[in-house]
Amino acid sequence: MIHIVTSVHDRYPITSKFVAALKRQTVKDIHLILVDDGCTDGTGDMVRRELPGSTVLQGNGELWWAGGLQMAYDWICENQLSDQEPVLICNDDTTFAEDYLETGIRLLSENPNTLVVATGYGLHSGELLDGLFTHSYITGSGALLPPDSEGNCASTRSLFLRVKDWKRTGGFHPVLLPHYASDFEFTIRAHKKGLKLRSFSELTVQFDEGTTGDNDYEKLTRKKLFSKRSNSNPLYKISFICLTTPIYLLPIHLCCQAWRYIKKLGIFFRILRK
Repeated sequence: MIHIVTSVHDRYPITSKFVAALKRQTVKDIHLILVDDGCTDGTGDMVRRELPGSTVLQGNGELWWAGGLQMAYDWICENQLSDQEPVLICNDDTTFAEDYLETGIRLLSENPNTLVVATGYGLHSGELLDGLFTHSYITGSGALLPPDSEGNCASTRSLFLRVKDWKRTGGFHPVLLPHYASDFEFTIRAHKKGLKLRSFSELTVQFDEGTTGDNDYEKLTRKKLFSKRSNSNPLYKISFICLTTPIYLLPIHLCCQAWRYIKKLGIFFRILRK
């Protein structure tokens, strides 16, 4: 059995397409663990109807991505799933081929002590936009790697791992990193604990570029800048740096980030005046 983990809030049309994609998979022994984060559109009932064996965990609408995954992680630990069972952490806005789960499970079995990362392509642009990254502990900069690479940082848009490897890595930090960068922190931590991160050209997903948050500096207001939906939120940037950077590199990393923000001060001052 493979356990599929996702967290949603009022995205019935998107989630229903995701469920339909799961039902078309060549692998039929599927257990969906869906965190219904305060949905008011009937998403939870739809999942129970379409995939009767699913587990629907109820949130309060304030979990965000990290909180939803933490709730699923707690459920997995409490229910003592087998350490070798595969898990797929996945956004519900992804689309994939009918043999996607079969391919992911095979790659997990062929690559022990590895988190298997899907490469993500934009649904409209067709460009490689997500997957496996490099991350510098000195500058905080990174780069998206091509398929069939190894790195130290990855998205959880579509990530295969074993139960034991999730337990080895630990849960998420919903207070310090409720949404953006929570997946990067999680996978960086997994890499630090000795797990490999690899992407594969035969494991691909597509996703709608328009379903992510508003990250355009010029359109940001002060309220948006400090919201949980902003991946430019300076409070969460600091949390990410402190959680991921080795202590001996923290001073130089903070200096690099300070210089980066100084260069953007003109933009931020315009934001704060709005």
